[in-house]
Amino acid sequence: MKRILLLVTAILLAAATGVSAKGGPTLGQRLGDQDTIVVKMANGAKMVLYLQNMEQLKAFENYSLDSLMRVLNKYVDQVEKMDSANKDLKSKETTVTFGSDSNNPEQVTITVQETDQDGKTTKEKHEIRINKNIKIDVEIEEKDGNTRVDVNLPNKAERDSTRAKYKQDHYKSTKFNFDIDLGLNNFVNTEAQLVPDLKPMGSRYVSLNSHLNSQIGGRKSPFYLVSGLEFSFNNYMFDKNYVVEEDVNEVTFFRRDEEVNYDKSKLTMSSVNVPLMPMLKFKKSNGKDGFKIGAGGFAGYRLGAHSKLKFEEGGKSQKDKIRSSYNFSDFQYGLTGVIGYGNLDLFVKYNMNDLFKENRGPDANVVSFGLRLLN
Repeated sequence: MKRILLLVTAILLAAATGVSAKGGPTLGQRLGDQDTIVVKMANGAKMVLYLQNMEQLKAFENYSLDSLMRVLNKYVDQVEKMDSANKDLKSKETTVTFGSDSNNPEQVTITVQETDQDGKTTKEKHEIRINKNIKIDVEIEEKDGNTRVDVNLPNKAERDSTRAKYKQDHYKSTKFNFDIDLGLNNFVNTEAQLVPDLKPMGSRYVSLNSHLNSQIGGRKSPFYLVSGLEFSFNNYMFDKNYVVEEDVNEVTFFRRDEEVNYDKSKLTMSSVNVPLMPMLKFKKSNGKDGFKIGAGGFAGYRLGAHSKLKFEEGGKSQKDKIRSSYNFSDFQYGLTGVIGYGNLDLFVKYNMNDLFKENRGPDANVVSFGLRLLN
């Protein structure tokens, strides 16, 4: 009956690797190349360590071997007591439970039925339960000096049921996720004669988002409320040799027609925003994310701004970078929306606030749109 301990180890290894006890690769084949260290005790006992690398050997410094042996001896004592109580019975049934104390919530229960049929053939049936959720059946038959072991591991439906129950027991209505918005900017509601055209691919929008997704109405509800923090960077790259100029009272744009040709002329603004967006998320039949749609608002504050010019002068590449407020509006607010299916999400964001402070720059609003990644 002491082999129950060895059997538990073999069963759990088979369950973890998905290899049947009836065949398949050997333990050495599954573990691959490794070093073996054999520790011989004074009483003749041996402890064998299988190591992939030296880091695993160093990791043993973090383990208390005497504590491990005390736990193991406790389990061996349980098995021996059960074995002694049933040793005179022809048909034996033994139940041993490991890890049932309050400090070890994971519980493994083994029930063994042993039958001595004719003095030559012995059959054992082992039922192993882990936390009452996972059941493994083992049949052992010894006949004429040969041993046959059959292991029936949980099928896919049982494993899926176990995962579903785990998720149900560990349900959280609010979850954190990190995602990134990558897209483009454009000016709208502008005074055409005062605001230059933007280079589409150079006028990029990037936002690093730390979102909280709160499910409203229970685990089966499709209704969510999205909030959190967003750190956004708006780049406005000007076309046709336009540059920006700032004085104390006003920001203006003008076109330079002289010989200097600007490879890059842009304004950049960073801000922190707080969104609040109701969203509907629907699941596909397989439980994965399906269609989703959401719309709401955001509010935030400008963090910084700078302009950047890149040009050639005297055969050398020159860069001018000037940090200033450029009369951007400090407070940011507007509307935001998301639509998607599966892993593909599209976002749009409209700043209702004027790009520049009142009477300190031309009238313009900003719209940003693109892809949401890692959602």
